[in-house]
Amino acid sequence: MTRDVLVVGGGDPAAALASELSGNVVQVAPEAEEVDDGFVDGLLRADGTEVDGLDLVVHALYPQQSRTPAPVEEMTADRWAAACDDPLEAAIRVARGAHRHLADRHGTMVVCVPLVGAAGAANLVALAGLAEGLRVLARSLARSWGSDQIRAHAVTLHPSLFLASEHAEAAVEATALHDPALVRLPSVAEIAAVIDALADGRTTAGLTGASLVMDGGTWMAG
Repeated sequence: MTRDVLVVGGGDPAAALASELSGNVVQVAPEAEEVDDGFVDGLLRADGTEVDGLDLVVHALYPQQSRTPAPVEEMTADRWAAACDDPLEAAIRVARGAHRHLADRHGTMVVCVPLVGAAGAANLVALAGLAEGLRVLARSLARSWGSDQIRAHAVTLHPSLFLASEHAEAAVEATALHDPALVRLPSVAEIAAVIDALADGRTTAGLTGASLVMDGGTWMAG
């Protein structure tokens, strides 16, 4: 049976992952305010059929406001909401809407988060707050949905996958403890393979609530 996959988010890493994940992949890139509790129910596949049952939901919705560095003392309440609060609430709505679709298939939800929250990064406070909020959401979903045989995980990725090149260098310098132990960063195909494995009900059925760091061994703090 072919896996049905929903990827939520525009730009990378969402777009890159959507091209590498196995199965029938639907990628959507809504604005945070466009996501309500019925958002998933209203989605259509490429052939025009409704989404009805999902094996995997990958969430990587990060608005441009989240990806743009700004001193926290200069952020207005509206800008903070657009960069952190609104996309976090959107993720909660995606989860609520996806629940019945995942329950039908004993599916998996994976949130992709940048490695800025655990390490901290100057002027990316909103992105760090959003990332850590999503990580906690994944754990809470794992706890809440385990009895429905739905698994949830967070996969932490190198910040260069989320940020424009002009912003990535400073964030990488701020978060890296060392050069990557593997002397390279993982490819998108390698990341997608790990996410595919997390959604494999045969080999990882007993795993939920994991917080995996996949950055080539850059951040290995205890």
